[in-house]
Amino acid sequence: MAEVINIPMPDAVKAKLLQFGIKEDDIDTKSAMIVSLYKQALEGNVSAIKEMNKMLNQVEEKQEEKIQDITKKVQAEEKRIRKSLSKLSKEVLEANRDFIHQLAFQSIQLKELADDIARNGVKEKYYNGANQWGYKDRAEVKTYNNMFKNYQSAMKQLNDLLVTKATVYTDDFDSFGEES
Repeated sequence: MAEVINIPMPDAVKAKLLQFGIKEDDIDTKSAMIVSLYKQALEGNVSAIKEMNKMLNQVEEKQEEKIQDITKKVQAEEKRIRKSLSKLSKEVLEANRDFIHQLAFQSIQLKELADDIARNGVKEKYYNGANQWGYKDRAEVKTYNNMFKNYQSAMKQLNDLLVTKATVYTDDFDSFGEES
């Protein structure tokens, strides 16, 4: 049985990874090992195939943990939003359950994106081959900006809901008994 070996990443492979949009800072020994494992797995190296399966399982476990973490955060945010809407009737809250969930989800995603942008910056280096390179906005920045616009719109809808319901209750109360 052939053993898994650690080989350096060839320049051609590095250039191809850059063309695929992988940042140069992310192309390190770890990515070189992954490419090496992939190459060996394609050549039928059973040890490399087992190692790749092990790595894929670890990635899946981390993704599942992340999903569970985000789900908990969204649930906590939903609870916080519902608490701030406690003056609304249970019927109104129930009618807007999906809206509140989406608002909570957007809030958590915006926080996650903001953390990523703070950690990794707004710009990233790109390389298109033939010595063509430069800097561009990271995809996370564009996603953040689009989601923030949607979040602002949703917050306006929520505010309108609160104002409308408060006005309806006030109007009903103010007019109570005047027509008798």
